[in-house]
Amino acid sequence: MLRRIRLPLVAVATIAVSACATIAGGGTSQGVSVSSAPSGASFVVKSSSGLQMASGATPQTIKLPRKNEYQIEFTVPGYNPQSVPLTKGLNGWVWGNFIIGWIPGFIVDFATGSAHKLEPAVVQVTLQRGTGANDADKVFGVVKQMDASGRVISEQKVELVPTK
Repeated sequence: MLRRIRLPLVAVATIAVSACATIAGGGTSQGVSVSSAPSGASFVVKSSSGLQMASGATPQTIKLPRKNEYQIEFTVPGYNPQSVPLTKGLNGWVWGNFIIGWIPGFIVDFATGSAHKLEPAVVQVTLQRGTGANDADKVFGVVKQMDASGRVISEQKVELVPTK
């Protein structure tokens, strides 16, 4: 009788403590810090399928599901709009499933999206003033991609093209 109870109990306990990225790696969603210069820029976050997931004004921290990729569009009157992608990277905690959890852990982490992390975790954009009537001049913005600790991962000068 005790043996019949022990096996299901062990199975439930194994599944409960598996999924390292879900438990220790931050769960199924992640906070992304969004800021701009000038501050107060309006932003809209759209998923890769085009659904609007969040909107607001900078600076702000938004919580997004980890299983999608996103595009953040920034706008300020008198400035050229700018867009920044949020991509999925691999959450390092998923490798804990080799120690605890194995197959059930990997299944749970990937099914819930916890196996991923959104990059960059800190989005800072510098919007450039619009050129007005002289559209022949090229306008550039600086996009800094930062990790969660605030270190600059990359910095790019990108040409800003107005959306229609």
